[in-house]
Amino acid sequence: MKIADVAIIGAGVAGLTAVRELSGAGMHVLLLEGRDRIGGRIFTHHTSEYPVELGAEFIHGRPPEIFDLVRESNLLVGRMKWRAAQRKNNRWIEDAQIIDAVDELFAKMSTDDPDQSFQEFIDRVDASPEAKDQALRFVEGFHAADPRRISVHSLVKSNAADEKIDGGRQFRFEQGYDSLLKSISDRINWKSCELRLNTQVTEVEWKPGQVVLRTASGEFQAQRVIVTVPLGVLKAGSIRFNPALRDKEKALQRLETGPVIRVSLCFRGRFWEEQERFQDVSFLFTDDPQFPTWWTSNPLPFPILTGWAAGHHAKALINLSAEQVVHRALDSLARIFDMDIASLERELRAGFTHDWEVDPFSCGAYSYPLVGGSDAGRELESPLCSTLFFAGEATDSEGHNGTVHGAIASGLRVAKAVVST
Repeated sequence: MKIADVAIIGAGVAGLTAVRELSGAGMHVLLLEGRDRIGGRIFTHHTSEYPVELGAEFIHGRPPEIFDLVRESNLLVGRMKWRAAQRKNNRWIEDAQIIDAVDELFAKMSTDDPDQSFQEFIDRVDASPEAKDQALRFVEGFHAADPRRISVHSLVKSNAADEKIDGGRQFRFEQGYDSLLKSISDRINWKSCELRLNTQVTEVEWKPGQVVLRTASGEFQAQRVIVTVPLGVLKAGSIRFNPALRDKEKALQRLETGPVIRVSLCFRGRFWEEQERFQDVSFLFTDDPQFPTWWTSNPLPFPILTGWAAGHHAKALINLSAEQVVHRALDSLARIFDMDIASLERELRAGFTHDWEVDPFSCGAYSYPLVGGSDAGRELESPLCSTLFFAGEATDSEGHNGTVHGAIASGLRVAKAVVST
């Protein structure tokens, strides 16, 4: 059995980025992936007419980790036009003043004060009830986080990180997010890399300079290993480490993965644009009890509406079948648009969803730090005995956790660390 220079567990965007760098440096890399595909939480379904995202969808800001690849591969991206509609208590309202008030509320957060949960901050801050309610909805929706547990210090970092990359802008890959995966994959020296799909690692036995990885299809050996599986998989104990990762327990306890259920409904046409209120709309923010947030394919012309349920909204939908989730989404949309559900069903061509919470290779959507854990990602990333290395969005401590560009950055960092050892 040939011993690899480096084995990588997980062929998500962090793992693929590390492979690209290490194979380019002439190392023999073994890439093990439990799924039957690469990409991890980037998961694009291609219909005959357009791509439908089941995982990552937006490019948040202009992060160089993504836009460098966009330029290198001439990938097509479209910038979203920001136009939101807000519905509360069964009526559409103007929300400009509320948004300004929420921005002012977030500006009052500081790392100079002792860390606390966002809920504790909200309970004490001087702001209107409407602004507080909207801020809570944002943290639970955008960060997929429990406001009672997420770290305020981490939110300050996240906001500052967004500002540095023009995070107020949002972009989409016109041909699907998996075009980014192809860009990375095309730059891998596959002569130096062996990819094995449908190969779930269940045990990692290690000592300095030597690693044995056990799977249902056999054992593999390497001098070093990079673990890129999502935080939820690590916390679930799906991979047994021998010896155990005692040095990582504190970091894992201070990080959490939030639940999200998203559903994309593909219609015969963009019927909602028949109303002036919804022409060129990008987001719908509502107080619907099932799917409170919706977005269109703006600026792309696809007739898709995507429903987003995070936090406690998602927990009520977990373990439902895809058909049941689609029906709940249609029910939600009928309430929001004041339409008969039968009319919506006649307009519907297909509905797509993926339950990331019960997916054994993700065990949740994406990570967030708990109170006192704003630096836990850095602790998780720290290598052990120059043999065990860690990457993935959860290892970021600069405010980019939970993002694709944060995962790419982690892949670049870990590859540099491995090459230098």
